[in-house]
Amino acid sequence: MVRGPGMRVWILREGASPAPDVDLWDRWIRGGEGKVLADPGGRAPVYQIESDGIGGVVLRAFHHGGLLGNLLGNRFLGEGRFLSELRVSEAIRREGVPTPEVLALYLRRTGGGVHRGWILTRYVPGGENLRRWVEAGLPERTERHRVLRLAARTVSSLHAAGCLHPDLNLSNLLLVRDGVFALDLDGARLESSLGMRARISGLVRLYRSLAKVTDRVEPLSLGDRWVFVKAYAEGNREHSRALWRHLSTRWFLARARSHLSRGLRRVIHQVLG
Repeated sequence: MVRGPGMRVWILREGASPAPDVDLWDRWIRGGEGKVLADPGGRAPVYQIESDGIGGVVLRAFHHGGLLGNLLGNRFLGEGRFLSELRVSEAIRREGVPTPEVLALYLRRTGGGVHRGWILTRYVPGGENLRRWVEAGLPERTERHRVLRLAARTVSSLHAAGCLHPDLNLSNLLLVRDGVFALDLDGARLESSLGMRARISGLVRLYRSLAKVTDRVEPLSLGDRWVFVKAYAEGNREHSRALWRHLSTRWFLARARSHLSRGLRRVIHQVLG
């Protein structure tokens, strides 16, 4: 930890972090020395930067989501939100979850206990988030199943490590060659173990993300879904079947809600049109 002028604090990884230089970091924050990632999946601009001696890095600002995002933006009370992501990232990496290495946190206190924060991670070259992969059109069966298995194994490892990802969607899964990285752990928390209910909730959130991007109630066939479930359960037939039973119920409810929503929209359009 390094303290700087103006109530600035850096938390740096030894031997793998850029210098705690105020001018340098402020230029990075303004986007002066990097390029904006086209589709980062987060709530604020994310910059890819080339740092001397370290190579490619990614800088992301902490930002509230939803209504709080409109009210508070990137202002947080205390330092807990920033330190929590660092702790979660280190913990799940030790458990083998593929996620970019955190190189530094940069915090600025603005008075009254209010902080702004930025997180610097190592850039993973050659990656494409799954949202863009899906938007390009789902590929033929062999490649589609290969990527479904990779994504399932990463999500399974995330859950096995006890990590509850609050925003598990296609944009926060990065496809890189023969693996998938979990991104943006802001707001994630660790539990001693995740029960079936928590796991199902995360998987359904991910499937809703796929349905939204494809604009289809059922974006995957039964065969595709079974491939994902088997890979998630790591080949355990008993777990696969239990997971399938729970997910089938949630898929049915999700389809019913979607059909009802579309029906209501058509009625409203006819009445108002």
